[in-house]
Amino acid sequence: MQSIRSALYHVTRLGAVAGVLGYPVSLGAQQPRFPQIKLEDTSGDQRAMADRMLKETRVGLGGPWNVMLRSPTVAQGMMDLYNYFRWKSALPARLVEFGILITSREWSVPYEWYIHYPLALKEGVAAATLAEVRAGKRPAAATADEAAAYDLAIELLRNHVVSQPTFQKAKAVLGEKALVDLTALVGTYVAIGGLLNVSEVGGPDKEGPEYLPKPRVP
Repeated sequence: MQSIRSALYHVTRLGAVAGVLGYPVSLGAQQPRFPQIKLEDTSGDQRAMADRMLKETRVGLGGPWNVMLRSPTVAQGMMDLYNYFRWKSALPARLVEFGILITSREWSVPYEWYIHYPLALKEGVAAATLAEVRAGKRPAAATADEAAAYDLAIELLRNHVVSQPTFQKAKAVLGEKALVDLTALVGTYVAIGGLLNVSEVGGPDKEGPEYLPKPRVP
């Protein structure tokens, strides 16, 4: 069933993500910092990882995966985490997508916001909730588990620590395993966001709730 849903996602989303699917959109006007690697240009460990990316990721060799191909061993670890959060996490898919968007917003990563915004809607996160997250506000109408996830993620991202009340609430609402998964999810997507921002990979230059403004590059 998961493979069917994944296939349907690729078919229905293909046209919308064509601009960022296989080839990164640079944040600036200059040539991309990491030119797109094509499958036929890879060999050895890099070829094995490229094959895996094409089979297992939503965007093939695009986005952060193009950057990670420069370091196949790092890519392997990130791919394992990506698949864990996608298929095996103690967090429901709705909170996985929500946590990714919270992190994307705080780190100003338009590529990740664009890719995961429709997925969060599909999993049941309300558009109004995402609009408040996009505006940098605590979502007033979030569900209890979304509010607990938001508070923990925001404190971790902004303060680098989490207060005892926030921790206890998240533990009570989410459970210990899901709390650990949420913390690791935030860290994982900070790393992915860092790779995207260092490589100046952005999203489409458009207006709307599914787009984030591009971060300022000095």
